[in-house]
Amino acid sequence: MKKTNQNISLIIKACKEDNRAAQKRLYRLFFSYGMSISLRYSNSKVEAEEILNDAFFKAFSKIDQFDEDYDFKKWFRTIIINTSIDYFRKHKKLKLQFSDEIISDETADNFGWDKLLYEDILKKIQLLPPSYRVVFNLFVIEGYKHHEIAEQLNISVGTSKSNLARAKQKMQALLKKRAELNSFYYGK
Repeated sequence: MKKTNQNISLIIKACKEDNRAAQKRLYRLFFSYGMSISLRYSNSKVEAEEILNDAFFKAFSKIDQFDEDYDFKKWFRTIIINTSIDYFRKHKKLKLQFSDEIISDETADNFGWDKLLYEDILKKIQLLPPSYRVVFNLFVIEGYKHHEIAEQLNISVGTSKSNLARAKQKMQALLKKRAELNSFYYGK
């Protein structure tokens, strides 16, 4: 593990000197990690790649600001999340479904989330409308508070709570539908 961190430090140092081979190496090292994050915020793999490439561009543009004492993976994750939010804002004109109405969160409590495979959850998250998907990711996966989400997305705290509740309800419905199909096909 220590050797890997040393290698990454050397690669980052070379990136700070505009070494294209080092940038390519860093890209390859963190592409899968970055895709796993950007896919949660996007509608498709193509959109996720666009978000990730924008995030890499930002990371390489600001690599001089990276503090060697900080974990690169966490720094890059923040860039990907912020790039996803920027992408979401840029494409807001796609008839987002923001609502100030508060919905009860009780129906989406615990529906066996721990038993699902990552890919299954990712596919279901991608089926959520963009406004629900972004709030769901920021709150559930990234751990942001509603007031932070509201500030980043220029929505009210109530809208953030409502969109999260609706996202959970839609996720629950999608997962129940999948469970019913599995039961039908496999008799489980």
